[in-house]
Amino acid sequence: MPLTNLLSELGILPLRAIAFQTLLLMLAIVLEAMVLRQQLRLGYRTSMQYAATLNLLATSLGWVAFLALEAVLPLSLRSQVISYVLFNRFYLNGWREVLPVVVVVTAIAAFFVTYWIKLQGLTWLQQLLGQQPIDTNPQPVEINRRQRYEWARQGQRRGQADGQQGSSPRALAVLQANAASFTAILVLLLLVNQAGVIGW
Repeated sequence: MPLTNLLSELGILPLRAIAFQTLLLMLAIVLEAMVLRQQLRLGYRTSMQYAATLNLLATSLGWVAFLALEAVLPLSLRSQVISYVLFNRFYLNGWREVLPVVVVVTAIAAFFVTYWIKLQGLTWLQQLLGQQPIDTNPQPVEINRRQRYEWARQGQRRGQADGQQGSSPRALAVLQANAASFTAILVLLLLVNQAGVIGW
């Protein structure tokens, strides 16, 4: 098949959007690897591998969900989405006034869904590799009988007295890593839109 026929079959490829997505993905991997290394006491290589795997998983699932949802959107909203992805601007239609609210709600939902995917992905990845779950909590201090009696009288649970709040260090590390990467990506997107660096 000649190259011109192949290009016509492919249609319009958003090459700049793909390049920008790749840049954002690399930024997220680096930031999340730093947080995972620091919070979970992992090595450089292991934290980078975990961050890369989790971000590729979340990005792949995100694009699949985006393409599935885009197909069922109303035509006027679909044209807004396509215009933004391909040309970095919105059309003037009935959705223009409510788009900021839609974008904020979508971003918040994307943050929590991405967090859940990365947390589950880390659990599955450790199980697949046959590794023990990461636990950086210190071992509980031996408590004598008198202290337990005092805590029971005050109505406190032993877990609270030990300082164990029931939250997994893995969940907290993934939350911090996800928040760091989302914040950096948001700042970068705002700077790009302000400066008009990517003029489609």
